Amino acid sequence: MKAIFRRECESDFTTMIGYIFMAVCMLVCGVFFTSTNIIGGSASFVSVVSSVSYALILITPILTMRSFAEERKSKADQLLLTAPVSITKIVAGKYFSALAVLCVTLVVTLVFPIALYIFGNPYWGEIVLGYIGMALLGATFISIGLFVSSVTENQLTACIVTMGILFLLWLSDTLIPSLSDNTLYAILSALSLYGKFSSFTEGTLNIAAIIYFLTMTTLFLFFTVKAVERRRWSKG
Repeated sequence: MKAIFRRECESDFTTMIGYIFMAVCMLVCGVFFTSTNIIGGSASFVSVVSSVSYALILITPILTMRSFAEERKSKADQLLLTAPVSITKIVAGKYFSALAVLCVTLVVTLVFPIALYIFGNPYWGEIVLGYIGMALLGATFISIGLFVSSVTENQLTACIVTMGILFLLWLSDTLIPSLSDNTLYAILSALSLYGKFSSFTEGTLNIAAIIYFLTMTTLFLFFTVKAVERRRWSKG
């Protein structure tokens, strides 16, 4: 798993994917930090956290699209699938490499709350909870992207499909308040990703939300393992 993790991390930064991911996050943070905290004079970091969470819908698919799809298209996956290493370790190596890029990016964006601390009086509890929420949301998005990449043969297709799924998840959350059917409202509210994320931006450490994100992440990683295992046995 370490070898796969190292290879994927190197690939993320030699192909510029990692830098693009970090640059977009920094750009979004910078724009909203300037407009809200500098120009607006606000000490709240919630709008910046929320803007990055929405930006993840667009940039997470870029980070995960080539994980399995490109190898499958070029037939390079045959060497990996026939190697004496478990599928779980292969998926874990790829997942943690993408997660590492996300975590490094979030660490780099700490420059904004630090600047806010130097020139103002920010709400650190709100900032810490916001970053926990972004990490959990991003981790779930990465697991969804890996699964889509594992069942497609083209990285552009994987990117578009993942982006579509994440957009539909966000769209369903925006429609929940307007639902009149109580049963449908309860089901969608229980499955809502952004609904769970909002508790962090509201300054609440929601243990149920943390368990939900970890469960969703584990579930999609399980689906990815099963999808790759199916390809291994079909080739065998």
